[in-house]
Amino acid sequence: MQDLPEKQKLISFLDTRHDELIDFACALVATPSMNPPGDERAVANVIIDKLRALGLSDIQVVAKEETRPNVLCRLRGSTGSPVLLYTGHIDTKPVGDEAHADWQTDPLTPTIVDGKLHGLGSTDMKGGVAAIIYAAAALQAVAPSLCGDLVLALTADEEAGGVYGAIHLVQEHGLQADMAMIAEPCGLTEELEQICIASRGSLCFRIRVRGTQMHSSTSDVFPSVNASAKMAYVLWRMQRDLEIQHDPHPYYPQGPTKNIGVTVKGGVYYGVYPGAAEFCSDIRILPGMTAAQVAHDVEQFLDKLRKEDPDLRIEMVEELNLPEARQMKQPEVTADEPFVKMLINASEQVMGRRLPPGGMVGGTDANYFHGYGGIPTVPAFGPGLLPLAHGPNEHVDTESIVQASKMHALAALDYLH
Repeated sequence: MQDLPEKQKLISFLDTRHDELIDFACALVATPSMNPPGDERAVANVIIDKLRALGLSDIQVVAKEETRPNVLCRLRGSTGSPVLLYTGHIDTKPVGDEAHADWQTDPLTPTIVDGKLHGLGSTDMKGGVAAIIYAAAALQAVAPSLCGDLVLALTADEEAGGVYGAIHLVQEHGLQADMAMIAEPCGLTEELEQICIASRGSLCFRIRVRGTQMHSSTSDVFPSVNASAKMAYVLWRMQRDLEIQHDPHPYYPQGPTKNIGVTVKGGVYYGVYPGAAEFCSDIRILPGMTAAQVAHDVEQFLDKLRKEDPDLRIEMVEELNLPEARQMKQPEVTADEPFVKMLINASEQVMGRRLPPGGMVGGTDANYFHGYGGIPTVPAFGPGLLPLAHGPNEHVDTESIVQASKMHALAALDYLH
């Protein structure tokens, strides 16, 4: 542990820049970066300008495609070892046409009400991005004797598979670190309620059903199969009867989560008997599991349906996961990991209580930094409530942003000395 005065200086630095930090979070929210379609250039420029203004000048832009930049920034220590990676994604989900009407504020206009910053991406995860950037600024300002390096990676494309973001950074750019932390929202019922040392992954797939496309007036005269009706039956049976084999996990008593029919489509128009229909699903899988074993369970279930109904023509198509990712186990670090203990110590100093380890119910870029890059990664420790993400009226407590930044700075100070 470092001497208390130096830690107090870090906290004081962030206290004096409280409003500045929140203003920066607002600026990030005000800069659209919806994915799809996917174009992070504008928000990356906002981040680069802020890094330079804070005196963080060792900046690199890494992009698989011009419109999909990742911003790297390195705070160099005297020996360059160990290397700690703080990361967060700078893209957001789209607002959504239907959800737009349910927003009580303009989703692209940052609005602070009763101490909460409202706006698209506020909790997922532009508040967290602001927090780690200011943590780095605090370290540079008051902790010049660091040995190791702190690397910030502000990534593109987390919301649509990571190919242009974390996967590109570790596979093609060669980003390396000894430890990583992602400032994703770690709260389910209250902000900053746990340190998520595990996260779930997902199997995303499309179920396609074939039928008989024909003039609808003749569907009861000639043999015909209604693809939409068949699809509806499969969807219902899958929701009711599909079982995913898994071992119990202490952080996930609910087991894998089945999200059947997240999108549905089929048919052509009136007068046309539907010859094709399909629905998409995602299954959230536990640490230690692989997408391949879950896909096997799904295929076994579809085989059962085929045997029950000879007219059922159906196929499963996996999506989003790259082929090599199918065999990767979902990420987890232990509560005994020294950096995790440092985060717990930091939580006690900032919040007056020791936050417990827990599990992130969603997936994060930890899947890629850990799975592709071999970097032990804390999947989520940042401000915000995960249930508010991807929906209307997303918001984050402004004080949580500041508290998170303090904890990030304190833990990095311990790790890098």
